[in-house]
Amino acid sequence: MATPQIVVRLQGEVIKTVSLTAPVLRIGRGPESDLMLDHQIISRHHAELRLTPQGCILTDLGSSNGTLVGQQRLLPHQPYLLRDGASFQIGPYLITYEAEAGTAARLPAQAQTTSVGPDEGAKRAEEERLAAPVTPRPGGGEKGPVPERAATPPARLVGERPRVPAAPAAARPVRPATPVSSPAGPSIGGLYLRYLPDIYQESDFLQRFLHIFEDIWEPLEQRQDHIEMYFDPRTCPTRFLPWLASWLDIPLNPHWPEARQRRLLAEAWELYSWRGTLYGLKRMIEICTGLQPDIFEKPEEPFIFHVRVRLDPAADGEVVDRAFLEELIQLHKPAHAGYILEVIP
Repeated sequence: MATPQIVVRLQGEVIKTVSLTAPVLRIGRGPESDLMLDHQIISRHHAELRLTPQGCILTDLGSSNGTLVGQQRLLPHQPYLLRDGASFQIGPYLITYEAEAGTAARLPAQAQTTSVGPDEGAKRAEEERLAAPVTPRPGGGEKGPVPERAATPPARLVGERPRVPAAPAAARPVRPATPVSSPAGPSIGGLYLRYLPDIYQESDFLQRFLHIFEDIWEPLEQRQDHIEMYFDPRTCPTRFLPWLASWLDIPLNPHWPEARQRRLLAEAWELYSWRGTLYGLKRMIEICTGLQPDIFEKPEEPFIFHVRVRLDPAADGEVVDRAFLEELIQLHKPAHAGYILEVIP
């Protein structure tokens, strides 16, 4: 039996072929990934391929920029079944699944992928049953038409209340949904008033009186109900960012865009765990400058690595400070290694 494989292409050129010998293949930009794709828009844990008796299952692991199958973006953590020759896109990379070598070119593009839907077969069977012609009853002859079967009541969802037949309009008085107040009074429907008996809900004074406490306490209670959002750099107020950065001893440049400050704080715990490694240094420079550096070593220069940063001409006028780059490298490089920084305009 042939070993399935995936073919990775970048700008139309094959850059890598990986045999699927393990039951699970993890795809991402992190060094722990089985297939490491180094690009800014690819998440650390982006997607995974899982071999099953039904075939190869593709699952997006909640990535930031998604996994595309054709023009459709996969839902996070929803499995898709890949057929032989199917292709999917992660960032700029186009990945083709081949159950046997060289089969991708023999399949039409529209038949390359299909979603794993447990109700798909049942839906098709129901459509075929409804579309099938009605067969006359044997021996019916001219004795009359076949009696129709009683209509089957619709299925009721779990937890749904049974529907009670409505009474005639004249047999039941209609009660207003809310008590009626004078036109000049405040609107009905306070949070506190609805917990009182109906006789108290008709009092305009009690309604206005309870609104005083509601206006004071409800904002405080809502804040306490969602207090964790104040400690998350992705959802906290902007003025909280320097305060959260002080917890992690991370200096924030006040001139940075807000999105960059939030991204740095959100990934700070991960960057600290990779501090002193190639991945940690590269990711830190990407977050703090928005540029993708090229870091490499030369065999004739041991314990010295080169950092090459190419400025983006399409940047919105932001100037990359060389001194700031050197400070980043000093803080996150291996302690025993030297470096050479090269900034290309």
